[in-house]
Amino acid sequence: MISVRGMIVLGCLGVAPWLAACAEDSSVDGMFSQAEWEKIARMALRDAPAPSPTNRYADNPAVAAFGQRLWFETRFSGPLVYDAPPEQGGLGAVGDVGKVSCAGCHTSTEWFYDTRSVPNDISFGAYRSKRNSPSMVNAIYYKWGGWGGAQDQFWKQGANVSESKDLNGDRLRLAHVVYDHYRDDYNALFPIPLDSSLADLVRFPPSGHPKAMPSDPDGAWEAMTPEDQLAVNTISANVGKAFEAYERLLVSHNAPIDRYIDGDHGALSLAAKRGLQLFIGKAACDACHQDSTFTDNDFHNTGVVQASMPYDDGRYGDVGRLFNPFNGASMFSDAPDVGAEKLAGIVQTESMKGQFRTKSLRHVAKTAPYFHDGSMPTLEAVVRFYNEGGGTTGFPGVKDSLMVPLNLTDREILDLVAFLKALTGDPVPDTLTINTAAP
Repeated sequence: MISVRGMIVLGCLGVAPWLAACAEDSSVDGMFSQAEWEKIARMALRDAPAPSPTNRYADNPAVAAFGQRLWFETRFSGPLVYDAPPEQGGLGAVGDVGKVSCAGCHTSTEWFYDTRSVPNDISFGAYRSKRNSPSMVNAIYYKWGGWGGAQDQFWKQGANVSESKDLNGDRLRLAHVVYDHYRDDYNALFPIPLDSSLADLVRFPPSGHPKAMPSDPDGAWEAMTPEDQLAVNTISANVGKAFEAYERLLVSHNAPIDRYIDGDHGALSLAAKRGLQLFIGKAACDACHQDSTFTDNDFHNTGVVQASMPYDDGRYGDVGRLFNPFNGASMFSDAPDVGAEKLAGIVQTESMKGQFRTKSLRHVAKTAPYFHDGSMPTLEAVVRFYNEGGGTTGFPGVKDSLMVPLNLTDREILDLVAFLKALTGDPVPDTLTINTAAP
């Protein structure tokens, strides 16, 4: 005589082993083993960004509001050096100044990535960039900023942004814009107030920055006293910290994958569930796209074929930019020992050539085109690229050993795409997308 329990066990073994209630080691949602579910459960994004000890203002709401104002500010950008008509994303004529803001390449209404430049494979700031502007939503969860990890701290990027090719400005211009238009905001937030000395254009010229090489001729910056140089650098550092405080608010949670993990088994379509199985199984995407942010925060050469020359060498070139007067170990850091520990042992090596940061897959369906150069137009194209094991020529360095053909079928490719589309959470609050720059 077979007991009812025995009948259930026999049914599980001989008829339907996928049923969720079949055994003590049952599957989840009739799809995933307990071992698979342990991996999946780690994908839920619930935590706030990690603390930023090198920035004492990182979670100060007033400083974040100041950062939002500067995010939309164009006046500290320098002359445009390319000529593109408005229908191609052009911002003005060659030589025009005050045309570019952070929001120009990180559009606040579109997940904070570039929707203005046409074609939007690369971004048009003051220069034509070699790289596609990444989304800033959830970017604060990255360990390193930028495609090649040139920023060890997010406030470092903000402190240097005026002198990047994106804005083509300089730190003296930035200081004057803050003095002329945001003095009251700044003085209410930071311990050393801006005083009328910045109005002295002999002591503080309208424009200038440190010369690139010791052999270069001295400029306006070198004519300043060390004390005045320090005052301007402090303004740059505080502006960077305000940018980071704002960026820490640009977070998105509550994607279908999060709701699915929390027990809403209807949050994912059947195709997306099959794609999830592939993601942690046959396709092994989670070897690099790990845990709640879907990134290992590391750098890999995936063989992305580059159309332009010279090649963008990624991490190899960017690692040298880590050692900068505004990094986490600098005099402007609020925890230089923590910053120094992060930078310890980092040296430029040949193995870094062609390596780019593993992109987070959160809201990836909203941020086409893909790869550092925007060379892939759709998610399906990206999956097919990885299915083939990446490129074979046309890139610097050596391709990562993880890049091997996946042998996915057409249906499996579409299932993976369906899963990737389930990683989009709620947009950031509308209040954070408003242009609050001074008139």
